[in-house]
Amino acid sequence: MAACDCRTRRGAALVAVVVLTLVMLVAVGAVVGYVSNAARQTSLAVGRDVCRLAAQSEIEVAKSEIYAAFQKTISASARVIGNSIGATTASSFDWFVAYSGTTPLKTIGAKNPVTLVDSAVVNGCTVRVGVGRIEHEPGTQFAIVTIVAEAVRDNPGGTTTRVAIAETVRFAQQRSKVFDNAYFVNNYGWFQGSGCTANGDVRANGDMYLDSNCKVNGKVYASRNEELNVLGDVTNYGKMDNASTYRSTTYGDSNRARPLLTDPKSGETNSGGYDAPATVSTQLLRDRVRANQELSVEMPYIGDLSSSSSDYRAWAEELHAADPSMSTIKKGGTTLVSVYYDGVGPSGMEYATDSSGNVLKDSEGNDIRAPDYGALVLEGTQSNPIVINGPVIVPNDVIIKGYVKGQGTIYSGRNIHIVGDIKYVNPPTWSGKSTSGSSNSTKDMLGLMAKGNIVLGDYTQSSWLSSIRTYLTTKPYVQEYACDTSDASLGYPATFGGSYAAQEYVSESDFSNCASAGLADFVPGGYNPSTGGFGKIVEDVVTLSTGHYEGSGYGRRWVADTETRITTQYNRKYYESVCADSEISSRASTITHIDAILYNNHGIFGKLGKCSINGSLVCRNEGINYSSNLYLNWDIRLFSGSSETVDNNKVGLAKGSDNPPRTLGWIELPPEKAGFNAESEGG
Repeated sequence: MAACDCRTRRGAALVAVVVLTLVMLVAVGAVVGYVSNAARQTSLAVGRDVCRLAAQSEIEVAKSEIYAAFQKTISASARVIGNSIGATTASSFDWFVAYSGTTPLKTIGAKNPVTLVDSAVVNGCTVRVGVGRIEHEPGTQFAIVTIVAEAVRDNPGGTTTRVAIAETVRFAQQRSKVFDNAYFVNNYGWFQGSGCTANGDVRANGDMYLDSNCKVNGKVYASRNEELNVLGDVTNYGKMDNASTYRSTTYGDSNRARPLLTDPKSGETNSGGYDAPATVSTQLLRDRVRANQELSVEMPYIGDLSSSSSDYRAWAEELHAADPSMSTIKKGGTTLVSVYYDGVGPSGMEYATDSSGNVLKDSEGNDIRAPDYGALVLEGTQSNPIVINGPVIVPNDVIIKGYVKGQGTIYSGRNIHIVGDIKYVNPPTWSGKSTSGSSNSTKDMLGLMAKGNIVLGDYTQSSWLSSIRTYLTTKPYVQEYACDTSDASLGYPATFGGSYAAQEYVSESDFSNCASAGLADFVPGGYNPSTGGFGKIVEDVVTLSTGHYEGSGYGRRWVADTETRITTQYNRKYYESVCADSEISSRASTITHIDAILYNNHGIFGKLGKCSINGSLVCRNEGINYSSNLYLNWDIRLFSGSSETVDNNKVGLAKGSDNPPRTLGWIELPPEKAGFNAESEGG
């Protein structure tokens, strides 16, 4: 038997052990390397998420700061909508100055700009934010702003994450927030006299006076106003109804007051509804008042509507091009207006004449348009109503009464004269102050937007003016205020003197400024530069040379023939129409019911009976006389948060720029594209 060589066996075993150890070391190294790489990648992935969140947070802060600064630049007096070329208050959005560069802006805004922070630490990330691009053309009603942000984070394990994102935001006009109120006045708000009830919020961009007998079933707002030099005080607290009273009361029109906040049938929340208390206390009345607000609500200004470049005319034409039934007024199947009314007024005359019937000429020998050219009379009956669809433009006065069907808005280049009741054929209803089972978003809605005034009732009666003269001529109801350049074409000087009972007057130089800015291509009623006055139609009774004998014997006498002739006079007052007075007086009746959203640049005034206004009342100044009761029933369909909101592209109400910005796009950028001289990730 051979002897064993133990050294050989021990050597082989040692080699095996060494090899196995090396294999294990390689395996352990691979595992350690894998774990290390996985930890590194995890650290980077977590870092990216944290950086994205941090960058987005700073973009949100920047949006808020830009929006707040933009808001503060908006004058409490109002801003221009419509054509604003050359206007002194061209556009709220001209605060945004066009920019496109390789380095993000830190400062934005043409006047009272806002400067963004250089850097901020958010969730362990160092974040830089700036404005990469601003798209805005002067005079237009929107701006598109791209905000970029870069976030850098040192991760555990020695890695660094660098992320850049960009968000594109649109600042644009939407339906103005003034329509969120039953009553909005851009000057002095007042509720005096018993029997006045507002079922909705009331707001003034100035002081507000509440008579102790007046009722507001909603909140009360008053704002500081530097133009008027007032703090936004609220005098008295008025009254309000508790839930049981509100639910059982009709307020002039059965089921027309807005629903309750908590739906009494379904229990759901009606956004914009009345948060009626179980009981009303003095403390509750005080708590619902919001006095001395720092920020007023922007009241848009209706600019020149006659120009083909008018933004609102372009809007109506765009809607009409997409759907030919849009931006029209019809009656009995006949189209009265398609986008823009360019026709004779109720006189049937195209050109102005003197008492002899001769056509008047201007200084250059051109025929002068009749004062009521471009004016429109609208009267609807229940069986043959005025049918409106979308926004339409009437460059001159509108005289309106009767039944209305559809959803749309009439923009008047001057005054709107409401001479009788206006009623919807298919009105909205909130039975039992509930929205349960209703389909009100498709029911009738009419907007009446006047560049001048909304005049209520028969101003040809002497009692009409005597009943409201105080509210048209004296402080605090009317005060001096600056007017838009384009309002010179309808009798308003650069600074309005504070009397709506006065004769319209604009100096030739001020009118020339308006004309040179391209804002006086169409002048409602016409303008006489030698007197500074504005035109209206007057019906003169002229004695003719012909005649005939009447009677017999000693009673026989010669009677001259007469003829009524239409002439032009340039002594129009702010509350008067360009049309003949007979167009008002022959149609006027006591107003007890107005279904409409009322809005204008200047004043709403006149005389009403016991009346319900179902919609919203928005104006610069208000002077209304009513009999026994006035109910202002806010239409909740105007509120953007309501389940029954009517889309503004359907009804076409005035837009405002005081709306939250809207995100158009979001993208993650390569860090080097952000403009912050960023480097790639690494560690």
